[in-house]
Amino acid sequence: MRDHYGTWRDQPRGLACAVVAAFLVLTTAAFAVAAVVLVLAAR
Repeated sequence: MRDHYGTWRDQPRGLACAVVAAFLVLTTAAFAVAAVVLVLAAR
């Protein structure tokens, strides 16, 4: 069990999770920026 937690950084799944998290953050940020632009354009 200790080896499982000690080598999770070596597993590709950790990198995949980081990529997915970064993608979600960038998508959320892009959506927020688009919403702000639409609000400003509507005025």
